[in-house]
Amino acid sequence: MILETLNSQIMSLCAVCVSERSGAQIALIIILLSLAALGLANWSWKKYFKKKRK
Repeated sequence: MILETLNSQIMSLCAVCVSERSGAQIALIIILLSLAALGLANWSWKKYFKKKRK
């Protein structure tokens, strides 16, 4: 009973987030994606390119 209520509330919140994108949500998504891209670039730099300099 409680789980069904929580699931329906979560689904309605997700539907609102998907249907209405405010500027702050878009900016947050861009910031998070850029941090993930920087982390991936840093990992690849340390793994593949830094070893060649030695």
